[in-house]
Amino acid sequence: MPLDLWARPEIISQLKARLGTDDIETALGVDFAKVEVAEQVPDFDRKAEDARGGDWPGSSGRYVWHDERTFEDAWGVVRRVGEDGKLVQWVSGPFVDGGDLDAFAWPAESSLPDPAGLAVRVDELKARDRVVCAEVTMPFKRAWHMRGLENLLCDMIVDRDFVDALYDRIYAFETARAERCAKTGADCIMVVGDIAMEDRLLFKPDLFRSLDVPRLRELIQRARAARPEVLMFYHSDGDVSAAMDDLIAVGFDIINPIQPECMDPGQVKRRWGDRITMWGSISVRTTLPTGTPESVRTVVQDRIRQCGRDGGLVIAPANVIMYDTPIDNVLAMFDAAREFKW
Repeated sequence: MPLDLWARPEIISQLKARLGTDDIETALGVDFAKVEVAEQVPDFDRKAEDARGGDWPGSSGRYVWHDERTFEDAWGVVRRVGEDGKLVQWVSGPFVDGGDLDAFAWPAESSLPDPAGLAVRVDELKARDRVVCAEVTMPFKRAWHMRGLENLLCDMIVDRDFVDALYDRIYAFETARAERCAKTGADCIMVVGDIAMEDRLLFKPDLFRSLDVPRLRELIQRARAARPEVLMFYHSDGDVSAAMDDLIAVGFDIINPIQPECMDPGQVKRRWGDRITMWGSISVRTTLPTGTPESVRTVVQDRIRQCGRDGGLVIAPANVIMYDTPIDNVLAMFDAAREFKW
């Protein structure tokens, strides 16, 4: 059974201590590894500071700091680290009050790294029997970070021209990133960004079909032109049932995380399991943080029986395992999957 681990730095540190090794992926039987295809924007880098450290998401990046807790990235998106240093919140973006898209200093495609240099790292990971993944940002996520979520959702209804212009710029960049990911030799390209709440999409399915589906199809076609065998992975928390047929039709092979609070993994397997791989589905809200090792083992092995008989299942947490999750529960997830027998 293929296994993956997404976890906070605090959990990674505990696993290293418990397992007595820095190579926890090998110790746990993790099958996947990631390479980063990140832009380097010279004008931004001249102003940015080196990483300040910490455990919050994105803490290893370089940013322009507005104050001790508030920082800005190369896309003009401003976020703030929480008082406890654990999480970040969105604050603002370059187009929250409108503005001229042409006046913004957009990261150029030339800011993306040469795939030949990253291919060396990809080959090293493959030599260790890892399936190598590279990530691009779902343009809807980038767009709302730059415009503001409520603003962008309203724009979809009342200012479609603005949304198209914004999407065209972001999709062009992320499509170029996907192309470079493929040229590194990566096995899998992850398109990451939420489009759903726990009961429905964030917008009507027709808007997704008109705004995103044609652009996602081009992104996937360009990636596969560079590497025909590359697998395409889509991540969105929430209930993406209304978008599943469209995601499959444009060429996604893998859907993550099948959030069990709002999507029944068994129903997903029955309806779409002959066309996709399900990756995730072990709850980071209930099973892992509040269960016991015994209950975690039961959930994992029941999930394999329900969804894994004909393949098409990767056992993994349904998002990043949070810092207060009992480490014995994390270990139980891996033990249960490795020990499962039909």
